[in-house]
Amino acid sequence: MQLTKKEVLVTGLALLAMFLGAGNLIFPPMLGLQAGEMMWWAVLGFVATGVGLPLLGVTAVAKAGGDLQYLANRVHPLFSKVITTVVVLSIGPLLAIPRTAATTFEVGIAPFLQLNTPGEAKLALAISTFIFFGITLLYVLRPTKIVDNVGKFLMPALLLFLGVIIYKGMVSPMGTVGVSQYTSPFAQGFLEGYNTMDALASVIFGLVIVNAIKAKGITNNNEIARVTIWAGVIAAAGLAAVYVGLAYVGATSGSNFTGDNPGQLLAYLTKSLLGSTGQMVVAITIALACLTTAIGLVSSCGRFFNRLTNEKISYNTVCIIAVLVSLLLSNMGLAKILEVSVPLLVTVHPIVIVLVLLSLAHNLFGGKKPVYVAAVGGTTVLVLTNLLLDVANNLGIKLTMLSSALSYLPMREQGLEWVIPAIVMAVVGLMIKEKHKAA
Repeated sequence: MQLTKKEVLVTGLALLAMFLGAGNLIFPPMLGLQAGEMMWWAVLGFVATGVGLPLLGVTAVAKAGGDLQYLANRVHPLFSKVITTVVVLSIGPLLAIPRTAATTFEVGIAPFLQLNTPGEAKLALAISTFIFFGITLLYVLRPTKIVDNVGKFLMPALLLFLGVIIYKGMVSPMGTVGVSQYTSPFAQGFLEGYNTMDALASVIFGLVIVNAIKAKGITNNNEIARVTIWAGVIAAAGLAAVYVGLAYVGATSGSNFTGDNPGQLLAYLTKSLLGSTGQMVVAITIALACLTTAIGLVSSCGRFFNRLTNEKISYNTVCIIAVLVSLLLSNMGLAKILEVSVPLLVTVHPIVIVLVLLSLAHNLFGGKKPVYVAAVGGTTVLVLTNLLLDVANNLGIKLTMLSSALSYLPMREQGLEWVIPAIVMAVVGLMIKEKHKAA
């Protein structure tokens, strides 16, 4: 039994809807604006992590027949629980969920309010996030089909409005492309792509798609893998089109926008290209999309920790805790959330990237466990060392010798110093003889 082309397309669009959280829309325009004349190199790097890696993640999950926890078990069961927990927290209450509420405020509410003082802005943010998460919790604790139906309507509407914005921005550019602020545009774009968090989400979402395919009566593993990979390709094509288009609009927006808040830039672009009425429609659509995304993420977080604790902590309890943490963090504001997210994202992403690439090459090296342990373990030690340096610097502690030693690593200045060591450690792992055959 095989799914029809239409069913495969629908599955791909469903995956696109899962990836294309409204928060992701704020990054490409700012990337284009700051990259200026070097936009295409920056976008290439952004697409590599914001599109390419999610596609590889979905493919790895489809071929392995499991999610991140299954893949990470190839390193060690304890490591698997830790890294999966960190990833779920990242795409959950620590980063992604607070970002949905903060983005809703920046794009869907703040532009229509007259906020004259920082105090008024904070009060408005507090009220809007409280209402946002109140609605979220209501739907999470008492699931209904309303959210699914709204979601099915929102994605086509959101893509339509984005298409209009991109078309108008390309046909009638708001200004000229400026000078690039980046010295290494590809590397900067690569790191900015971390902000979408789709590479992390892909190793979780992949299993959701696999289960959805199985629910349609497909039992053949090859067919499941084929459909999942094609769904990933469809979603990747959609993401790439949106990201490239928005980056171009941002790059040609001129010098009128002088802020550094990505959410405010998106609001500025929609108003400039579509007028006040168009801005209102886009704002409402994005706000509702953020809400449905938050509901899905809180629900996923609840199910994960309920399962992780062998149901000792109830689904409802986890959801309430996740919402309270998200409410607290969302009141830092979008700019602050993005700022504090950087250390966590540059720490977690390399580990997941190495794990996904090894999983795709699993058969090439015979699935040897030492390869996984050496490459992933080495990458983990390196990125945690970098995190330690950042924390120490913020505390005013200078670890001069350690910092000096790491400065010799290739691509250190570009933030990609983990690449060569990961390859070297994988080769070392290949040369280690196994005591037992890897599962």
